[in-house]
Amino acid sequence: MWSKNLLICVYFYVTYNLFYTCVNSIDAPYIHIPGNGIISGTYLKMYRTQNIKAYLGIRYAHAARFSPPDIELPPWKGVFNATSFAPSCWQKARVPTNAQLDKVLDVLSGDMPNENGAKKYDENCLHLNVYVPDGLPEVDGYAVIVWIHSGNFTTGSPIDIEPFQLVFKQKVIVVTFSYRLNIFGFFSTDDGEAQGNFGLMDQSAALYWVKKNINYFGGDENRITLMGHDAGAISAALHMTSGEWSKGAFHKAIIMSGNPLVPVRFPHEFNNDLDRISNIFGCARRPTSLLIQCLKRIDAKIITENLPSIQWGPIVDYGLSNTSYPFIENQPENLFKSGTYHKVPLIVGITDMEEVLTLLDEYISTELTTEDIKSFFSDIAVNDIYKVTGNNEWCTNFPIVSDAINFMYSDENSEEEMKINTNIINSHTEKAYLTPLETFIDIVSKHQTVYSYIFKFRSKTLSSDLPNWIGVPKYFDQIFVWGIPYVGNVVEWKPTDKKMADIVMTLWANFAKASNPTKANVYVKWSAMEPPRYSYLIVDESFNTGYLSDNRRVQFWKNLYPKIVNFATECCNSTNGGTTNLIPYINHLAICLSCLICLDIYIYTIDRP
Repeated sequence: MWSKNLLICVYFYVTYNLFYTCVNSIDAPYIHIPGNGIISGTYLKMYRTQNIKAYLGIRYAHAARFSPPDIELPPWKGVFNATSFAPSCWQKARVPTNAQLDKVLDVLSGDMPNENGAKKYDENCLHLNVYVPDGLPEVDGYAVIVWIHSGNFTTGSPIDIEPFQLVFKQKVIVVTFSYRLNIFGFFSTDDGEAQGNFGLMDQSAALYWVKKNINYFGGDENRITLMGHDAGAISAALHMTSGEWSKGAFHKAIIMSGNPLVPVRFPHEFNNDLDRISNIFGCARRPTSLLIQCLKRIDAKIITENLPSIQWGPIVDYGLSNTSYPFIENQPENLFKSGTYHKVPLIVGITDMEEVLTLLDEYISTELTTEDIKSFFSDIAVNDIYKVTGNNEWCTNFPIVSDAINFMYSDENSEEEMKINTNIINSHTEKAYLTPLETFIDIVSKHQTVYSYIFKFRSKTLSSDLPNWIGVPKYFDQIFVWGIPYVGNVVEWKPTDKKMADIVMTLWANFAKASNPTKANVYVKWSAMEPPRYSYLIVDESFNTGYLSDNRRVQFWKNLYPKIVNFATECCNSTNGGTTNLIPYINHLAICLSCLICLDIYIYTIDRP
């Protein structure tokens, strides 16, 4: 009898201790990844009862400098300790731009662990992080969101956002990852020695790893949503047109605050940049193979610290490699129009004043004059004429273009405060974001389900130091996508902020789970877009419906403005040819005058109620 009681006592003691250890252990359950090995993660805790599992710093590929990534990795020895972040990819430190924007970026990163409070960098940086809800997954596994960070392809890190609340509240897996940036990710030569787009190839390698292994974490490999912001949004669109690179690796996409049709550069456009780089680092410029060999010998830190300001990013790399597929065969708009892209359900949207804090940083609290707005529109006209003509010898006919813009956005009878500031920002947002968005939707909505939004919720917590005329700048919407008002930090969030975060997180998670943002747990009407009116969701306190076709200024940018620019450039060509032949000059002048008459008629028509 004594032995039997002893065995019972030992059984309960062991069982209790095992249970206690599992609940209170700092290590998340071990996961075995076939072909790689066993990894141990950690529990991330918020408050006393909120937990998620995190597996951090997992290598997904290896890459030599200026080469595509290699996804064949040797297995690690023993148990891999995935409890801390890997170093970020090499980049220059973020330069402070605007106090409000910097504050939001800091709040977005939350309280994620970061050794010694300083970021570490390494060229060997192709790692990812997997955040998993605590508990048993659904029958088919958790829906998966793969996040591509922003940063204009030159900066950024997977720890720039805090995914805890989206994972905890919505029961989805979130994967974040690093990819090579600036010269390390987008170095390209016109002769094919360096293909370029290495950073995009890294992203595809990360997607391949997720597709192959996410089921071991409880994820559903058939419900992977690619989500990105700014440069990450452009990347997501490029994965739709990447041919074999990302085919089948994701099943839907969320594109936020990025132009999916943004033109990408051609390799020859980097030639002057390569000249500058060779001079700075003392490398032979030609043959290109010697330039590359020289740059490979220089320490990554030295390159980063001395790199000149260059517009790094995706390029058209068709025909630049005999060993790998091109990532971008043609300009994105041409690829989408041709139908040669991965057709997946989409959410696409912007904030209503995307770049207000960077464009008007010094003038946010200053009333600009009518001369300021005319100067701004003149700059737009000159730049667009240059894009068409391809040279800096712009002619005196650019007022034809700038006057048209000024006519659309000037309202001299309005007494609204900061009206000129508002018109400047509205013109930029509608030209650079809203018009391409409508064009993109017009193309893809014929073949797939598309939901669109404009984020207009102006949080009093975030905007307390901003003038009332400012709407929602870039990044301010991300606070609610990631549920930051529920994160314990120094900001005192209001109940309306938390309510908005709940709704936005639910909409995004519903889409990731069921391709329908209003599928469950939210009382919002959000219809897929259909021509000709193209409805979109206005994300504010009321969640009403708007229509892209109702914005007359977008119709101006989309339909009439390109014709005005072409007319202006035709006039330029005629005047640049001299006056030896007056008949062509007179003909072109007549065309330009008729253009102005047509503009007056057009504007009169669209301004009528």
